[in-house]
Amino acid sequence: MPEAIRAAQIQEIPNHGQLAVVVVDTAILLFRHDDEVFALDDVCTHTGDPLAGGDVDGYTVTCPWHGAQFDIRSGKNLRMPAVCPTRSHQVQVTNGEVFVTLRDWP
Repeated sequence: MPEAIRAAQIQEIPNHGQLAVVVVDTAILLFRHDDEVFALDDVCTHTGDPLAGGDVDGYTVTCPWHGAQFDIRSGKNLRMPAVCPTRSHQVQVTNGEVFVTLRDWP
């Protein structure tokens, strides 16, 4: 079973915002929505550019490069030009520490 890796402290992630981190050589974008934290690969599947810096509205992040949108809870692509999801990862928050377990592609 994959290992949960400490990625950040919850207070480092702005509420309704994001934080770019690296977990085991993988660029990850952490999102905080009130008491929930989500993790996606920091990559837009349209061109491979980072999602970091894109607008977050509710549970949707918009790629800052070409406007593709993804659901921060699942990585599902919501708007073109991206036609594929980005990978989501399991997140656990314990005593204010955020742990990420990297998932393989299905």
